[in-house]
Amino acid sequence: MTRPAAKGTFSMTSEAGELVRLRKWLREELEGHGVPRPDQSNLLLAVGELCNNSIQHAYEGQSGKPIRVSVRSSDEALTIEVEDFGKRFDAEQYEAPNFDAVPDHGYGLFLVKTIADNLSVDIARERGTRWTIVKYRPGRGPAVGKKDGASRS
Repeated sequence: MTRPAAKGTFSMTSEAGELVRLRKWLREELEGHGVPRPDQSNLLLAVGELCNNSIQHAYEGQSGKPIRVSVRSSDEALTIEVEDFGKRFDAEQYEAPNFDAVPDHGYGLFLVKTIADNLSVDIARERGTRWTIVKYRPGRGPAVGKKDGASRS
């Protein structure tokens, strides 16, 4: 059993069954941070995919390994971090899904990249991977005031 986490942080272990608890916690967190309902569904999907990747790839299906999810927000953006302590993500091994065929891998990370306004990965650690999803609030973020990459006059 995982121990209670600080507010804004959820600790789980590397079992698919833990994803149910994660979704319940994350929905409540997102509501508390004022995230619109459509964005909540997308972010639940993105975080679930990252945690599932931790279970399958970082821990190679081993149960009982730690995964931590944290949420914080500002007036400008919501930031979600998903962190594991297993095998690091290897960008050179990642293959994007082949949309000309039925994709059998790579689709989850593709979805996460599509949902996030900004996605970064930290593998410069002793162990594991930390993913950071940034979702800008409506009307905020670097794209505001720009069209086609140029500033509006």
